[in-house]
Amino acid sequence: MAILVLIVWNSAASALDANAPFPRFRHIDPLPVGNPEPMSGTIRLLADPDFPPWSFRRADGVMIGISVDLARDICDDLRLTCEVVSTPFTGLLPGLEQKSGDLVISGLRLSPDIARAHSLTRPYFRSLSRFVVRRGSPLLKVDPRTLAGARLGFVKATVHSAFLERHYSRSALVGFVSQSEMLENLRIGAIDVAFGDALQLDFWLFGESSKTCCESLGAPMLDDEYLARPLVFLARRDDVKLRDVFDVGLDRMEQKGRTQVIFNRYLVRKLW
Repeated sequence: MAILVLIVWNSAASALDANAPFPRFRHIDPLPVGNPEPMSGTIRLLADPDFPPWSFRRADGVMIGISVDLARDICDDLRLTCEVVSTPFTGLLPGLEQKSGDLVISGLRLSPDIARAHSLTRPYFRSLSRFVVRRGSPLLKVDPRTLAGARLGFVKATVHSAFLERHYSRSALVGFVSQSEMLENLRIGAIDVAFGDALQLDFWLFGESSKTCCESLGAPMLDDEYLARPLVFLARRDDVKLRDVFDVGLDRMEQKGRTQVIFNRYLVRKLW
């Protein structure tokens, strides 16, 4: 399948019109939901505390991030009582099934098995991926010919590793067990290029951990076969009512412009 390179997220993004409309991810394949039934009690929102910029701990321990802020705004808008429950990635699905939480709002990569076993909202974002290099790198393009022979880092057992193995087999592919390990190796020059989730890499580039070592290479990439990862909120299979409530909430957040405000809150560059 051909690689589709998007230009909306390129290195000139800061020059784009800051008032450009936010992409209507909720309306790619709209499904009418109607008005949800009122809900009582506390809704426990399960969020990975180490998944920036989607969900992570602030210095004072408070959970924040795009997914967390979006869910909290929905709760406020629909007058729901909600509590964010910090849950490590490996505990998200078990926590949902064991009813220590009611809705997973961050951290999961959807598989057909997960989708069949749970109730999912429609996507509120579709992920892109990007390449990152050290400042001053002689590499100027992201095509497989240009990157042939380059030491290209990725996180093992991810969609990104599968994508690179399919399209960039002529590069010297270097796998790491975590994104932080990959990015530190890029920072010190042990690899030439890193590849991963565009939002997470942008968040790192403009954060303290990068120490301004690096910059993005080319435009972000979207490939339907490997990289088109939809982000959703996920409830138990029998909890369709809760799913529908948050589907309505996500629609309202996009229509009111709140989704764009929240995304831009965590991004140094305005991407839309």
